[in-house]
Amino acid sequence: MTGSARHRVGQFWRHASARVTERERAAVEHLLGPALWPLFAGLPVNDQRHGLDVLVTVRRLEGEPDGLLQQAALLHDVGKAGAEFSVVDRSLTVFLRAASPRLLQALLRARPGFARRHDVYVDHARIGAERLRAAGAPELAAIVAEHHAPNPTSEITRRLQRADGRN
Repeated sequence: MTGSARHRVGQFWRHASARVTERERAAVEHLLGPALWPLFAGLPVNDQRHGLDVLVTVRRLEGEPDGLLQQAALLHDVGKAGAEFSVVDRSLTVFLRAASPRLLQALLRARPGFARRHDVYVDHARIGAERLRAAGAPELAAIVAEHHAPNPTSEITRRLQRADGRN
C-alpha cells in the first residue's frame, strides 16, 4: 500500500471512529468564546475531532500559537456543517476524484441529493467564511476562505495549511 493510500485509510478510520471528550469540548468553548462556540458545537463529531487534531498539530509545530491560528485550526471546516456528508460520502468522493473523475461526475448527475451534499462539501471554505463573518469574526473568516487556496495571502493560512495537511 502506498503512503498516500495508507494516509487515506487512516483518515477514514479516524473520521469513522471519532470521539470528543467533555474536557476537550470545555477547552474549545473557552478558546472560541460564546460567539464562535456554537459553530464548533454544530459540526459533526468527526469534523470536531479533525479540528482538534489540527489544533494539536499546530501546537506541536508552533509551541504557543496565537489565538487566531488556534481558532482557525478548530473552525477551518465549519462550512461543512450543513452538508450532511457522511464519512462514506467523503471517502467515495476522494477516491473517485483520484481514480475516476468521470464516474464521480456521473454519480453527481444521477444522485441529486448526493450532488447537493457534495456541492456544500466542495464549497465549504466560502460557506464557512460567510458563517464566521456573520458571527462577527471577519479576520478568521478571511483565513477560512482561503484555507484550500494554492497560494494563500495570509501567513496564518499557510501555517494552518501545514497543520491541516498532516491530518
